Amino acid sequence: MKIKKAHGGLLYPYLAVTAGLAFGVATGSIRAASLNFWLTAAAAFTLVTVFDSLVLSMVDHSHITPTQLLFRTMLLVMLVQLAFASIYHFAQDETAFLAREGERVTDFNDALYFSGVTLMTVGYGDIVPRGDFRFTAMAEVYSGVLFIFAFFTWALSVMANRRRPAP
Repeated sequence: MKIKKAHGGLLYPYLAVTAGLAFGVATGSIRAASLNFWLTAAAAFTLVTVFDSLVLSMVDHSHITPTQLLFRTMLLVMLVQLAFASIYHFAQDETAFLAREGERVTDFNDALYFSGVTLMTVGYGDIVPRGDFRFTAMAEVYSGVLFIFAFFTWALSVMANRRRPAP
C-alpha cells in the first residue's frame, strides 16, 4: 500500500490556511486581535502538520497495517474535536460564543458536542456559532472534510491493492 504525497509537500495547505485567515480579516468576518482568531490559526496550522506527520507519512511505509492507520486517524479526529471544543469554550467573549435558541452556551460538554457535530459535517443546528466562531466552525468543517476524503481515499487504496495480484 504505497501512496505518494502530493508534490509540494505542505506548501499548498499552509498557503490555503493563510489565504483563508487573510480573507476572513479582509472581509471583516473575523477580528485579527481576538483570541479566537489566533487559536483557530494555531489549530489550523497544527492540524495540517499533525495530519501530515501522523497519517500521510504512515501511508508511505509498507509496514503500517490498515488497522494502525485507522486507529491513528481516529485518534487524530478525537484530538481535533477536543482542540476545537476547547477553543469554543475558552475563547468565548461578548461577540464570539455558541448559542442555543438565542441563549449563550457555556458548558464544555455542549462545546464538545458542537465540535463533534461540526467536525463530522453533520450540523444539526441546535447549537450555532455566533460572531468570530463562525470562522472557527468553518475551519473545523474543512478539517472534517479532509478526514472524510482521506479515509475514503485510504479505503479505496486498500481495496485496489487487495485486488491486484502480486508481481
